[in-house]
Amino acid sequence: MSARSLLAQFVVVLLLTGQGILGAQAARESEAIEPAPAASDVQPETAVGSVASGADVVRLVENGLGARAYDLALSDQGGAPFFEIKSLKDDNIWSTVIEAATKRIVSSAVVMSKAELRGDDKRNIEAFERSRMPLTEAIAIAEKYGAGRAISAGLHVTEGKLVFAVVVVSGGALKEIHVEPDKRPGRRRSPNSRPR
Repeated sequence: MSARSLLAQFVVVLLLTGQGILGAQAARESEAIEPAPAASDVQPETAVGSVASGADVVRLVENGLGARAYDLALSDQGGAPFFEIKSLKDDNIWSTVIEAATKRIVSSAVVMSKAELRGDDKRNIEAFERSRMPLTEAIAIAEKYGAGRAISAGLHVTEGKLVFAVVVVSGGALKEIHVEPDKRPGRRRSPNSRPR
């Protein structure tokens, strides 16, 4: 996720929460020195302004389309804030737009075939398909750890491993949290059985 994209999302959130540019600078500075809270001691904020949690809109898309979401982005493009969720279904890439405040689906359409993907996009999707962790679980982990609401989440391969990069708004600051699907506790196996 680029610094420019992260900053643009932060400005959208600040406008939604009523903070100005001075608040943005202060929040950005506190983000760098603020220690991460213990995951067991935090609860997600109930809202970021009038914006729903990213996990809520991802669930909405996955349940409505029967698709597997892999990307979430909050934007406003000069109008009302909205989420764009990218997902996989039937070897196609879908893009679904949902109003952030109302959780109303504005549009949902196939944007390309999975076979058309190239380079990093193709590698990221292939790694995602091999992973068993859904995006909603990665977002839930990041929201709990970051004590806030997810506004963005996407796939990255770092050092040959798939990582979900989730941006969480907490206390007016942005936190980017990386969740590694392969690091979650595995299922136990008994010597002569399948995973339980």
